[in-house]
Amino acid sequence: MSTIYREPELSKGGLFGERYAQICEEIHSHLRPLPEFRSVREVPFDNGLYFWFEAGEFCSHYNGEPRIVRVGNHPHSQNGLKNRLRNHYSGTKNGSVFRKSIGGALLRLRDEASACLAPGPGLGHWEKQDSKPCIECAPLEKEVSRILREKFFFKCVRIDDKALRNFLERVTIRDLSACPNCQASNNWLGRLAYNQDVRRSGMWNSEFTFGPIAGDDYLSRFADLVSDTLQHHAPATK
Repeated sequence: MSTIYREPELSKGGLFGERYAQICEEIHSHLRPLPEFRSVREVPFDNGLYFWFEAGEFCSHYNGEPRIVRVGNHPHSQNGLKNRLRNHYSGTKNGSVFRKSIGGALLRLRDEASACLAPGPGLGHWEKQDSKPCIECAPLEKEVSRILREKFFFKCVRIDDKALRNFLERVTIRDLSACPNCQASNNWLGRLAYNQDVRRSGMWNSEFTFGPIAGDDYLSRFADLVSDTLQHHAPATK
């Protein structure tokens, strides 16, 4: 394990830990009946949130079941769900923070003194936005694509309304990241990510984590959206 990130462990949950844990459990519960996707071609709609799961990372609320490790969205465009997923699977590190974080963690795992990470976390040409990979780290693009295909799957919730979709992205990340019960495994690659919130939360998200808990009660609406989504996967009746 890298020696770069040995800051004290920061607790999750705080005063509202029990509430965050309850919400996290409900989100996982609502998503359980949805199909698992490993290809963009399998997704039957064009707007929605996507929830990534990763091999070796387990939910504390349901024994042996995977936990959500990233929430994703296409916040600025309608009908952009599939294109955004393609950016993750086969794009470049400058088109996907997810890819950039995975690649940076891989570099750090192998050599924390790598020139591709210098002069510091988030500042090297691999981790700095819009910087080009060099001949040494360019092959990481193929490796990140392979890891995403082999070790991750995702589920989607159809949400056509952009404002609602953006709101639900923000609050689900906020509440999942703060759950005191769902912890990253000791060997989770994200522990070597340059972003502190990724390391603290156990999620590959760097935005909307650990926001202040609000009085919004969105879970019933979320459950309805999941139920509607399931209708798109149900076999047609004769």
